Amino acid sequence: MFGFDYITSLIDKTLASQALEELTGEDGGPCLALTRSDDPMADAGALRLWRGTGDGLIDRMIHFRLVSDPVDTQLFFLFGRAESAMPHFHAQVVQFGPDACVFNTDYLPRLDPVDHPDYYTEVFAALTKPYWKAINDKNNVCALAPANPAIAAYLSPWSIGCGRPTNRAELDRVSPSIEAFLNQYLDLADSLVYAGSSAERLRDRDQRHLDQFFDDRLDPRAWKGVYSVIGEDIGQQVKNIFKTQLRA
Repeated sequence: MFGFDYITSLIDKTLASQALEELTGEDGGPCLALTRSDDPMADAGALRLWRGTGDGLIDRMIHFRLVSDPVDTQLFFLFGRAESAMPHFHAQVVQFGPDACVFNTDYLPRLDPVDHPDYYTEVFAALTKPYWKAINDKNNVCALAPANPAIAAYLSPWSIGCGRPTNRAELDRVSPSIEAFLNQYLDLADSLVYAGSSAERLRDRDQRHLDQFFDDRLDPRAWKGVYSVIGEDIGQQVKNIFKTQLRA
């Protein structure tokens, strides 16, 4: 599946740059192996989890794969440490069929642009050219408005994503921009200067941000889809892993 292969390439790039430790399940496999709620013998994907090490600004990396034929969903997150101003990185590819997909990538900012304009310069200025390259191509579906403005409010204005189905050819065209977003993120993980608010305020804002971003009410159709495959109990467990920092 090209969606899985693409997200795997982003994971490999990250692991080549950052010291992250994978937290495996008891059998040495993924942190959380997923099965269908209506057939526990049927594979439904997996959640892999890595923890940041040392003084790095990355708290955790997550790859969540949900398989429900013909749909193969890949979610990839890099979460900055809660007490830092390090943004969170998000990329997604949802493939359905041999060529069709939707995709998106963006950062979740940690501070407000009105109070912290220098933060936005340091974090986002490098994203402007790859952003414009992706959305100014009239052949790209990602040139259209976001599919859900309510979700977009929790991301950034630099978001690149498809509001309706596209194909692998567009993902290939936009790939250099997605990789530029990831490269900037990995550079920030090594060099972010802007300190922002106090650690306590950053931690509190981050928890509230993630609680709202992953709330069922923000994207009920998506979460209903998750629960229909793996059950609500396991779906809530996945959501808690998304939201919970690993490094105090």
